[in-house]
Amino acid sequence: MALARLDIKTLLDEAKLTKEETAALFQHYSLPEGNTTDIGLDLSQPIYGFAAQDGNFGLLAAVADADDFTAFCEGLAAKGHASAVTRQRGYSWVVVEEKWLMAFDDEKAVAMGPAVGAAQDQLRTLIAQLMQQDNDEGALDSDLYRLLGTKDEPVVAAVKPELLPDDVLGALRSIRLKTSAQGLYRLTIDPDDNELEVDLDIVTNDEEVKAELKKLNTLMRPIDGHLADKTHADHAIWLSFNTQGKELLKLLRSEPSIRTALLTLNLVVDVDRMIEAIDGDVALEVTSAKAIPEGENVRFNFDFKNISLLAQVANTDFLSGATSWGNAFIGVKALGATEYVVNIEPMPIHFGVKDKTLYVGSQRGIVTEGNAYLREQHSDIKDARFYATLNLTSIPLEPISILSQIYPDLNRLDVKMEDAGEFTFTLKVSENTNILRALLKL
Repeated sequence: MALARLDIKTLLDEAKLTKEETAALFQHYSLPEGNTTDIGLDLSQPIYGFAAQDGNFGLLAAVADADDFTAFCEGLAAKGHASAVTRQRGYSWVVVEEKWLMAFDDEKAVAMGPAVGAAQDQLRTLIAQLMQQDNDEGALDSDLYRLLGTKDEPVVAAVKPELLPDDVLGALRSIRLKTSAQGLYRLTIDPDDNELEVDLDIVTNDEEVKAELKKLNTLMRPIDGHLADKTHADHAIWLSFNTQGKELLKLLRSEPSIRTALLTLNLVVDVDRMIEAIDGDVALEVTSAKAIPEGENVRFNFDFKNISLLAQVANTDFLSGATSWGNAFIGVKALGATEYVVNIEPMPIHFGVKDKTLYVGSQRGIVTEGNAYLREQHSDIKDARFYATLNLTSIPLEPISILSQIYPDLNRLDVKMEDAGEFTFTLKVSENTNILRALLKL
C-alpha cells in the first residue's frame, strides 16, 4: 500500500555529525558496551519502509555484519527494549518493544508490526516468506517502486490513496483521487540547515483527476502578494490565495454546513454579493489563538477579535444596499461612505472597502504594521496558489503544542501550493540551528 526509501547516511551527513556524535547517537539507541560505532547494518544502502494491505508496517535493511547486528539486538534486550535473540527457520529472531517482530540473516533484516499474541505468530510466517522471496516476487516491478526512482531526496515515499484515512480522503474529495488506478501520492523529505522541506504531490495519468486539478488551478490563481504588507507585526496564522468571487461562492455553496452559514449571514448583510465582488488576493490573519479542552477533545478557539479578513475586490457595488442591511436584532451602522459596523455584542464587526480592498474584522480600517517574516517570504508567497504560515510558538493546539514542548527549537511551519496537487510543507527552527540535530536532540 506504500513504499518508502530512507537514505540514512545522507541524513546523518546533513546533520553534520562528527564520528563521536554518530557513535553517541547509536549508543543512545542501545549499542552494547564496548561497541562504539557498528550496529551491523550497511547504512550505505537505503532502508526501505512499507505498509502492507493487512495494516502492518515494515522495514527492510541490508545487514553488513550479522554478529554486530546480533550484539546490537542483545544490547536492546539488556536495556529492556527487546526480547532475547533466538534461532528459528534458519533466521535470527527478536521482538522489539513487544510488538515489532524482526528476522535477520547475513544479508538482510525485516521487521514488521505492530502485532502481539496470535497475530505475531502469523506475522512470523509472513516474514519468513519475505526473507525467502526472489526478486521477481518483490516490489521491484511495482508502480510504487518505480515512483521512488523519480526523486533523489534522502526520504522518498509512494502511497496508494486507499491507505489514507477516510477523514483525509474527505478533505481531498474534490480531487477525486480514490484508488491507485487513478494515481499515487509521492512524498519527499529534504533537510537543509535550519529547514526541513516535505513535498507532497499527486502523480496521475487519469483524465478525470487531471480535470479536477485543472479546475482547482482555475479557482486558486497565482497570488499577487499585495496583502502581505497589510498585516500585524505578530500573528499566529496568516494565509492567502487568489480567486474570483463568483467561483469561490459556487465552491462554498457546495458544502452544506457553509451554505447554511451563508444563508444565516445574508439575513444581516449581503454576504453573497460581497463574495461575488472578490477578484484577486484573499488573506486571513489570526493574531492569537487558544485551545479549550472539551471532554476528550480539544477545540481550537478563535476569538473573533483576533481574526481579520482582507480581499481585493473588483467593485463596491455590493455596498449600494448597505443602508437596508440589518434586522430587528442586529443593526448595521454606516461610519463613512464605505465603512460600516455590525453591532453584535460583545464584539462589533467592522467592514468596509479602502483602495479596492475589502476588510472584515474587529478593528476599523486596514492594519498596515507589516510583518517582518512575511516580507522575508515574499518570493515564496508571490505566484503560489496557496500560502500559509503558522507561528508554532503561538498555537497551543495538539499536536502542535506537544511538538513545541518536545522540540522547543521548532518555531515555524509554512505550507505552499505551487499548483493544484503540489504541496510543500517547510518546518523551521531558529537561524544557525541544524534542524536534524534539533530533532535528534544533539
